Amino acid sequence: MTNATMFPVSPPPPWASSLRSQPHTAMPAVHPFHDPLSEHRLAMLERKEPTRRLVRDVIAIRRARKLSQAALAKELGVSKRTWQEWEQGRRLPSGVGRALLDRWAREQPEWPGDSR
Repeated sequence: MTNATMFPVSPPPPWASSLRSQPHTAMPAVHPFHDPLSEHRLAMLERKEPTRRLVRDVIAIRRARKLSQAALAKELGVSKRTWQEWEQGRRLPSGVGRALLDRWAREQPEWPGDSR
C-alpha cells in the first residue's frame, strides 16, 4: 500500500485559485493576542488586589494566633460562612467588610505575644 492510497489528497476547490491572485493585505497594527476585554479584566484584578492582600494578611494573622475561622468571624462580627467565602476567595469584602478587616488587622500585634 502506498502513501497515496493511505492518505488520499483531494485537489483544491475551484475558489482556491482566486485566493492566490489577490494581493497580500497588511494586517492591522494590533497584537494578535490583544483583547480589549482582557485589559478590562486585568484592570478589575488590579483594583481588587489590595483587598485580596488584606484578606491574605488577616488569614496569616488568624493562623499565627491559632484562631479558628469561627472564632475570627465572631471577633469580626460577621457570619462564619461570610468569613469562609472571603478566606476561600469566593467573595471579596467590600465597604464595611473591608473596613472591619483593616481595623482588626491594625489592632493585632505584629507577632504573636507582642502588644501594641
